[in-house]
Amino acid sequence: MDDRISRTTSQNGATDMLYLVDRLEELVSLGKRVPFSTRVMVEEEEFLALVDQLRVAVPNEIKQAQRVIKERERIIAEAQDDAADILDQANQEADRLVSESALMAETKRRGEEILRRAEEEQQRTQGEIDVFIMQQVQLVEDAVHRGTAVIQEAADDTLEAIHELKNQVTQER
Repeated sequence: MDDRISRTTSQNGATDMLYLVDRLEELVSLGKRVPFSTRVMVEEEEFLALVDQLRVAVPNEIKQAQRVIKERERIIAEAQDDAADILDQANQEADRLVSESALMAETKRRGEEILRRAEEEQQRTQGEIDVFIMQQVQLVEDAVHRGTAVIQEAADDTLEAIHELKNQVTQER
């Protein structure tokens, strides 16, 4: 395995999928061309090593997406806790103000305002989190699609080159 492949692991051991996809493209572009065809022959050992690393990288990307989802859930829970705290504060304030009959109208207005602000904040936070999660999931999905396409194309090219060589050997006999 060449040392460029071994450099694909970061400090935490996760493999950089985009780097591996680039390496697959480079492997195909540097492969030997089969005369009179659009086929390319690549080094099998290097190709298989990259495919193995992609197999390892895909679960890491999925784990990263799961971590993002857990973070989203944590942030939502915090926002809900904050909203509950705000509601508790609003209820406490409302109770205090209700006890004073002259301030009853003001209490109602302030309680509704606090509740409205809490709901707006929760909705805004939820929307931002959802957008971020969708962007991260889309990035992972795109990387998986690109990697799969490169692997499939290289495998098809390799199989077709093998088939052509077999046909040539058969015809020469």
